[in-house]
Amino acid sequence: MWVALAVLPYLNTLHNFFVYDDIAQILNNPYLQSFHHLKDIFTTPVWSFLGGNYPRNYYRPLMSFGYLLCYQFLGPVPWSFHLVNIVLNALVALVLFFVTWRMFDDRLPAYIASGLFAIHPIHSESVAWIAAVTDLELAFFFLLTFWFFLGLSKWRGRKLILGHLSMAASFALALLAKEPAVTLPVLATLFEHACREDRHATSTPTKLGRYGPLWFLALGYLAFRIHFVGGMAGRSQFPSMGPDVVFFSALQLAGQYVWKFLWPGTLCAFYAFHMSTSFSDPRVITGAVALAALTLLMVLCWKRARLVSFGLIFFLLNLAPVLYSPWMAANIFTERYLYLPSAGLCWGLGWAGAKLWREMACGGFADHPSWRPRVWRPVAIISALIIVFLCTLRIVRRNRDWHDNERFYKATIATQPDAYIMRLNLAGIYLDRDDLDNAERELVAADKLAPDYPLILNNLALLNMKRKRYDEAQGYLIRSLLKDSKEPQPHLYLGELYTQIGQTAYAEKEFRTAVMLSPLSLRAHLRLADFYFDHGRLAEAEKEYQESLRVTRTPRGYWGVGLVSWREGRYAEAESAFRQAEALDPYSGRAHIMLGLLYTDTKRDREALEELQTGLKSEPDNRQALEALKKLQSEDSSRGGSNPSPAR
Repeated sequence: MWVALAVLPYLNTLHNFFVYDDIAQILNNPYLQSFHHLKDIFTTPVWSFLGGNYPRNYYRPLMSFGYLLCYQFLGPVPWSFHLVNIVLNALVALVLFFVTWRMFDDRLPAYIASGLFAIHPIHSESVAWIAAVTDLELAFFFLLTFWFFLGLSKWRGRKLILGHLSMAASFALALLAKEPAVTLPVLATLFEHACREDRHATSTPTKLGRYGPLWFLALGYLAFRIHFVGGMAGRSQFPSMGPDVVFFSALQLAGQYVWKFLWPGTLCAFYAFHMSTSFSDPRVITGAVALAALTLLMVLCWKRARLVSFGLIFFLLNLAPVLYSPWMAANIFTERYLYLPSAGLCWGLGWAGAKLWREMACGGFADHPSWRPRVWRPVAIISALIIVFLCTLRIVRRNRDWHDNERFYKATIATQPDAYIMRLNLAGIYLDRDDLDNAERELVAADKLAPDYPLILNNLALLNMKRKRYDEAQGYLIRSLLKDSKEPQPHLYLGELYTQIGQTAYAEKEFRTAVMLSPLSLRAHLRLADFYFDHGRLAEAEKEYQESLRVTRTPRGYWGVGLVSWREGRYAEAESAFRQAEALDPYSGRAHIMLGLLYTDTKRDREALEELQTGLKSEPDNRQALEALKKLQSEDSSRGGSNPSPAR
């Protein structure tokens, strides 16, 4: 049942494309191009391939390794990555069922807790968004580790040894999935000393032997991160936020998370964060009341239902890391951070639901005539079915927001007009279409919300370059570099700007700086290669095209190598490069057209005719191909006039 609830509502995500961070982390990620990058995946943060001053507080090698496997065996097709998320969500619901059953020694609260977890709309972001796979991986291995831990008191001999090894392996994978896994040793220690049934009859060394390996692995993980990554958190998004503001904002966020779990009516991919500065803020008061209520409930349940209290502690402890604003990215509050913590609340609701169901049949409610089982149990079942239907409908509708970038950004802005990142990204779509008026509208709005944000400044510069307002564009780029001189993008844009105004020496310097700052940037290598090609520096151009192919094998890189070879008269090498471009993108007409022009130049008329005709099916308006085809068709044996020459 719980597996179906975790799968069926998300099947429409299989029709969705890559959106938002998916494009950078999958389509533009050189680490996924070859298993040779395994060392980079496991020893650097996830954004290290960008170069420059990349964020260092995201060490999730399990995510990148999973992407690598999916990319290599199934290709860069969105449905396969979405399918992985759906399967992982089902596995999380499954392991939550077994953990709850083992904790409560009762199937009924396990069914209710896992069913509620599977159908809760708050989890839709974690499943529908490919890049949120880290939350699924963390929850699966975190709960699986806890299941092994719970079994340590039941196993003996070889089974106990196998249980210890399995627990350690699962916890190691949880740590490699996402940083909040470090809370598990704390929870295991608390459970061992305060919640496990055999705690009074178990010696301290035995207890230590159960949770000690988790502490050992956690400390080893921290040491590894400090050595290779530099710590747990990168640069702060809010360096001027004082301790009092951090505290008040944490109360605000706690209230938001509790309310979002209780009422997931409005869901959004990016919530604008406005810090709280005093206790008089209504959001702070609400958060304080929510935390006080949870604390009171935890105290009241400690004697009668200690596992419910443990579930509340599980919720609060796993939520605690995301309440510290300086650690977080621009989207301080986000739904996916509730994925693992919500399991603790589901335990409490599962216990309460099971108790209520049984009280309907016997016990406290049975003595009252209005609490007859044949009346209230059907009412409970119908109510549950209505809730399942409404939650399923909410999830299915929510999944559509993730269909493509434009719909995703517009849906987010409609809910959160202050989401400047979404406005910036929507402006990028408009810029690609040369829809400059709409791009300017979104960029101006974003700039008002986040003044001097480097990415906004870069896009304002690109907008002004398209309108040939070069002085204004240069001003925006200089402001961007003053904010962060190690980012490659403003250097690339400056290179484009200097190229357009004829200052080639400055242009080359900026392109080379971009390559130096981000040696794995495909765009930087290709733009520098194009610059060299346009200025007749063919050897340097070929070197950069080859460097781009070492980063990622793309048709664009092979076209560049082919054009250089053609220009230098190495026709066989040019043909080979164009063929490799064709193999990478067989449905594009560009490689066929390039081959047709090459064959025309080398007097291979019949092959030229075939390639040009094939290429024009995809690019019917390619003028150079049309002219070459016309000459081939009008002349029987010889060619008059000038032959087509390689042009990028």
